[in-house]
Amino acid sequence: MNRIVVSEERDPYYNLALEEDLLRGVRPDEVILYLWQNEKTVVIGRNQNPYLECDVSQLTASGVRLARRISGGGAVYHDLGNLNFTFIYHESRKNLDKQLNVIKKAVEALGGVTVELSGRNDLTIQGQKFSGHAFYAEDGHEFHHGTLMVDVDLGQLENVLKPSKLKMQAKGITSVKSRVVNLKKLNPSFSVDKLSYLLKVYFEEAYGVTSEPLKYHSIHYTPTNLHQYKDPKWVYGESPKYDVILEKRASFGIIQALLNVENGIIKTIKIHSDSLSILHYEPLEHQLTGMEFNPFFENKLFDEIDAMSNFPKNRNL
Repeated sequence: MNRIVVSEERDPYYNLALEEDLLRGVRPDEVILYLWQNEKTVVIGRNQNPYLECDVSQLTASGVRLARRISGGGAVYHDLGNLNFTFIYHESRKNLDKQLNVIKKAVEALGGVTVELSGRNDLTIQGQKFSGHAFYAEDGHEFHHGTLMVDVDLGQLENVLKPSKLKMQAKGITSVKSRVVNLKKLNPSFSVDKLSYLLKVYFEEAYGVTSEPLKYHSIHYTPTNLHQYKDPKWVYGESPKYDVILEKRASFGIIQALLNVENGIIKTIKIHSDSLSILHYEPLEHQLTGMEFNPFFENKLFDEIDAMSNFPKNRNL
């Protein structure tokens, strides 16, 4: 039987860890719809550098938490005006169109609007994004998760996020705020509760009758890897001091390489991207450390990364 799971916690580390537990425990014959919300939080993708994606000092000053997820993709801002969804399933039951149709029906039923799929991973209305998606796969288990902006504090969002200028140029926009829209702005009747209810309705319509939604709370359940999601080493990653930034827009996303160079020799290099695929850059970083930083290095670096993207070990799409 398929399941609907609702987290009653608003802690991003708890909710991300619970999502991972649900992923590891999903049965081959079921699909899970997991609904969750976070208090003020920036959630970055697995391969991102927090210092390039958001204003870390502004996060602290504003009481906004920082979390890292296991899926790829870009940085997003969550608050209680946002509803997060996750479809969790065995690879044999993967059906992205069916999942997107659940979201599309729920949003269109509330708002009298037309939802469109845009780019790699966005849902839009009249060209403005209200939902971004990411994907993850491991040992035959997969999930597809995303945001639904109902009434997010857009001022706070713009204060804390600072996306790559290349990404902004690629999308022809001048600010984060100008690109996104709250569903409530399009129709004041929108609310998180109504949208949550309709997602459950259309999930059951698409996947069959489920039992009553299962509710999770920290009083009754502690996710297995909760400590990892809270660990600063996981959240911040290795963010060494750097003096050179190389950046390129590729077909699969934005690539950023941070280098520390001394006397023309690369002492450290860290590669980041918002690719939806999980690419393991560590072997390449090790290979390039100690090389001469010369006029040909940048092309060599991005050629190597392009080659990796064509044959990723764990492609989560």
